[in-house]
Amino acid sequence: MRALAELVMRGRAQAIGVAVAGILLPFFLWFGVAAVGLVVLRKGGNEAFVVLGWGLLAAFAVLLWQGDVGPIATLLATASAALVLRWTSSWPLALLAVVAVGFVAALALNIFGSAYLLQLVALLNDLLEKLRAQMPSPQVQALGQLSTVQVSGWLGFWAAVSGFISVALARYWQAGLYNPGGFRQEFQQLRLPPPIALGLVVIGGLLLMLGAEYHVWLALLGLPFVVAGIALVHGMVALKGWGRGPLVVLYLAWFFLLGIVTATLFLLALVDSWLDFRGRFQARTR
Repeated sequence: MRALAELVMRGRAQAIGVAVAGILLPFFLWFGVAAVGLVVLRKGGNEAFVVLGWGLLAAFAVLLWQGDVGPIATLLATASAALVLRWTSSWPLALLAVVAVGFVAALALNIFGSAYLLQLVALLNDLLEKLRAQMPSPQVQALGQLSTVQVSGWLGFWAAVSGFISVALARYWQAGLYNPGGFRQEFQQLRLPPPIALGLVVIGGLLLMLGAEYHVWLALLGLPFVVAGIALVHGMVALKGWGRGPLVVLYLAWFFLLGIVTATLFLLALVDSWLDFRGRFQARTR
């Protein structure tokens, strides 16, 4: 990982090469996009603009070649979040940036990508039909037909998740090269301010009023809470000196109990926005 980050920082040609190769090659998207994010975080200005431009060319090539809009949306989400981090050093605002790009991507697909969405919906519904035929369990049978609104919401959500992962990787690389341990400390302190938490909840309430099809889009709004919940657990474990054991338990439980753990992280982050558990603990131990 460090060697790749050092290669990206060696010069413009190396950064462009890593970004383009990562975006074009299957399974390496996050690394290629993170390379762009690292350049934005560290250098900004014309250097970031040039590397981002080449990354967008590669992403457009994937769109034309494979019909995949994911790389473009992920790249824009990552670059936006990296720019916000460079200007403000605020993870809550960076999370808002990836959510905003995810929403814009979903809306753009609904407005301009109807043909693409219809093809994708037909493919996914066909797969669901085959799954129902092969697995007669009540959970599988309860899966309904997908709509274009739902699929666009999932695509926007995935763009936001991929954007967060890529910008987190870029920030991790930056800290490893220039500020060892800085990413860990920064992440462990991540907390959603009450105005941001309240705003996301209000927007979520408005989405609920639009109908069941838009319930999928709520996952986009939940992303900052889940990330903040993970940061809260990491921060409290570090403050209490419990080691890695509780974190291993968390991720194992998340793997087997996805819905329950995700809801718990969401609620913890929402309450922490007002109560600030880490701040209260530090105040008591002084």
